[in-house]
Amino acid sequence: MPRIDIANYLGLTAETVSRLFSRFQREGLIRVCGRTVEILDLLALSELAGTHCGYESDQ
Repeated sequence: MPRIDIANYLGLTAETVSRLFSRFQREGLIRVCGRTVEILDLLALSELAGTHCGYESDQ
């Protein structure tokens, strides 16, 4: 899904989505490679969203 579509779905600008993706990459929460986004820390993303995803890390 293109960032513009993600932005429209969330009611954000494409620039905001790009900034958030960059921030989440710096914090080690996701990895973006081209059109692929890999979630590296689902629990931390869930906490940022204020939800409980039921995922427990194996660490």
